[in-house]
Amino acid sequence: MVQMASVVFAPSGHVLSWGWFSIELANLLIIAAMVLLFVVALLVPFGRRHAGAPVGHRPADEGGDQS
Repeated sequence: MVQMASVVFAPSGHVLSWGWFSIELANLLIIAAMVLLFVVALLVPFGRRHAGAPVGHRPADEGGDQS
């Protein structure tokens, strides 16, 4: 992994220029990966309840008293 990072972040990086704006390709790829990760984090469901389940209801509660 470290060897791959040293290849990606080599000092002779490619610079992309657009008018007054210029950025190295490695930095642009890192920014794009961070934005993609942020969008995925917004779209992936996290801790979603089952459809139709009441707010305080968990599937483990269905068995009644377990003691």
